[in-house]
Amino acid sequence: MKNIPLIDLTPFYQADRASTQFKQLSCQIDEVLSDIGFLCIRGTQLDLSEIRLAQEVAMAFFDQPQDEKNRVRNRQFANRGYTSLAELGLSYSEDADDLKTDHSAPSDLFERYRIGPVDAYATLPGSPFAKTAYAPNVWPTRPRDFRRVMEAYYRSMSGLARDLLSLFALALGLPADWFAGKIDRSMASLAINDYPAQLTPPQPGQLRAGPHTDYGTVTIVAPTVAPGGLQVRTPTGHWEDVSVEPGTFVVNIGDLMAQWTNDRWVSTVHRVANPDPTAGLAGRRLSLIYFHQPNPDALIECIPTCVSSDTPAKYRPVLAGEYITAKIARHFKSYLAA
Repeated sequence: MKNIPLIDLTPFYQADRASTQFKQLSCQIDEVLSDIGFLCIRGTQLDLSEIRLAQEVAMAFFDQPQDEKNRVRNRQFANRGYTSLAELGLSYSEDADDLKTDHSAPSDLFERYRIGPVDAYATLPGSPFAKTAYAPNVWPTRPRDFRRVMEAYYRSMSGLARDLLSLFALALGLPADWFAGKIDRSMASLAINDYPAQLTPPQPGQLRAGPHTDYGTVTIVAPTVAPGGLQVRTPTGHWEDVSVEPGTFVVNIGDLMAQWTNDRWVSTVHRVANPDPTAGLAGRRLSLIYFHQPNPDALIECIPTCVSSDTPAKYRPVLAGEYITAKIARHFKSYLAA
């Protein structure tokens, strides 16, 4: 991929910070996130078997009868639990003004299960975020090991996100732990998207996921290999396929990180395309999507190294929880009006 590079993170884990290898990695991260906001990564030290197990258990959930899945339906705009096929439209958003979104377009062709924070801080009594950022998770009884597997995967992604943000800090000329105190009670979520095989043609203009940007700091995606996948809109306006090797992740930054960096790094519009009509059952696709967010009470103000006399701060400080809540509210206002 000429625009979506595959970056090996091994120097982050094994090389000295003063080494040429590490400096090259840091510069490459800054360059790519400034240019396209997307990259593929390997060398994460995560076991491939963990990714495969989570994907297999997720598919087993979605393969159940609809009545069984409906037992854990979400009741808060897909905040927790199951959302059925074509119930959401990701392009129904006011955030990317240049999309010229057609609110009459049909909804997206995926079903989803969404999980929020799984660690103890999310269940502490008296938290002002108990009904929002730390809303309780909803767990199915089948597959039997669904909760165990997904909690383990969520924690692995949390660790990977912390590593990425440490690398991001160094790429921005900050101490490695600059983000640490702002993400130790993260309101991240894990969205499991099932894109069924398309055995009948989609409606005109209907995609697996319409054009959109992500809202938060960083998104980490582990997709299965199947036709009809992620496409990124390049700076020239073209849609480019993102090919992912087994065991690697797609990583992109969201709107909040772009704002945090004073638009030094870009939050890029992307979508999920339909498979070729001849793909048949082989067109089924599943993605584990970890949406990282800071602590809800973290103050987001332009990072000092991203502000200068030539590039003054563009954004006023805002609490992360307020920022994300406003983004979600605008999305669903647009969606419900469609």
